[in-house]
Amino acid sequence: MFKFIDKARYPKPKRNECHLVLLKFEGYYQNLNPKMRQVFVKRTLSFLRQIKFSASDQIRLTFEIKVMVASGFIQLTFGLKRYRLNFFKRIHIAHQPYVYKEVGVPFHGDTNPKTARINLVWSVVKEGFLIPDDALNLCLHEFSHALTIENQKRIYFNRFYPQRDLLCYFKAAEHEMQVIKNGKDSIFRNYGAANVMEFFAVSVEVFFE
Repeated sequence: MFKFIDKARYPKPKRNECHLVLLKFEGYYQNLNPKMRQVFVKRTLSFLRQIKFSASDQIRLTFEIKVMVASGFIQLTFGLKRYRLNFFKRIHIAHQPYVYKEVGVPFHGDTNPKTARINLVWSVVKEGFLIPDDALNLCLHEFSHALTIENQKRIYFNRFYPQRDLLCYFKAAEHEMQVIKNGKDSIFRNYGAANVMEFFAVSVEVFFE
């Protein structure tokens, strides 16, 4: 499962720097054993090589910010063979909520297939990692959307999840969504009942937090 096929070498100082950032903010990483931490660090650095980051003028785009954001995707895919994005190659870090004219409501983050870009508000990203037990993590949420969208675009043998497994999941999700809509008790927040894509993202947050 964790065979690391990326042959790229990463300097020890860079690996140590990444480790210290993860140790400071990433609760999932903190609970890994030393061997799995090494794999997590290598996957994070590999992910950073594949993604182009941009940020608002008010944000100084540091290595720490990049690692924290990347760690969300590595955490989400840590039990999977594949841990890179092929379609979404750009991540933009915003300094405050933003609005799309056609929608008219503020966003903290979104995964936009039209621009092939993931947008995240930095303060909300950071809060998601600093509060590890509220089932709210913007990185996990938006990367869950990216994972689902990419899975649909990939050929059968290159998908993150087999389509049959997702179909079984979505069938179970529809039942739980109806529970929420009926006003009954659920561990999932109401937003998860919006559609199956949102329910998947919300359930990921609940699973990890």
